[in-house]
Amino acid sequence: HEIKNPLAGIRGAAQLIEPTLSGDDRPLARLICEETDRIRDLVDHMEVFSDERPPEREPVNIHAVLERVKTLALAGMTKPIAIKEEYDPSLPPVMGSRNQLIQVFINLVKNAAEAIEGDGSGGEIHLSTAFRPGVRLSIAASGERVTLPLEVCVRDTGPGVPADIRPHLFDPFISTKPGGRGLGLALVAKIVRDHGGIIECEPHERG
Repeated sequence: HEIKNPLAGIRGAAQLIEPTLSGDDRPLARLICEETDRIRDLVDHMEVFSDERPPEREPVNIHAVLERVKTLALAGMTKPIAIKEEYDPSLPPVMGSRNQLIQVFINLVKNAAEAIEGDGSGGEIHLSTAFRPGVRLSIAASGERVTLPLEVCVRDTGPGVPADIRPHLFDPFISTKPGGRGLGLALVAKIVRDHGGIIECEPHERG
């Protein structure tokens, strides 16, 4: 509110003076309105990162989540890209927020699709799930070792992530897209952490 309230005042003032301006100056008043709207939207996105409440969890079929993501992604693609699945049908339900998990994987699949489309070489996205009962990871803050047996992978055949970006890939405001805000993968990382998981980017020559 400390940011949004002054923005609303700035926008309102610009709207009031716009009718009094000459033709050459009116676009500047509209620019003020558009930029205050952009900052407001950015603040809305950033508010998500300050929400420390744990997600409301329920048993979720991760494959149903991925199928919904596939349907949404295919509907939004500007070029046809194949999405192939390799699922482990024996996986138990995941305790989590269905809507938040859809958000995680739609962001990842959209990123993969944009990488392929931008590369101009065609390609495919590969979704896979697996059970890894032997995987135990140490949590940095507490040193506690936790078992993370469920693995979901989103792979693509795009050009890959530049080496200088990889260490900061899940930080806010990091993006390789023209005009990108760099909040999509940061939000993905937060949701995964809130669910007690981790997210990693495996560098390959491509993809």
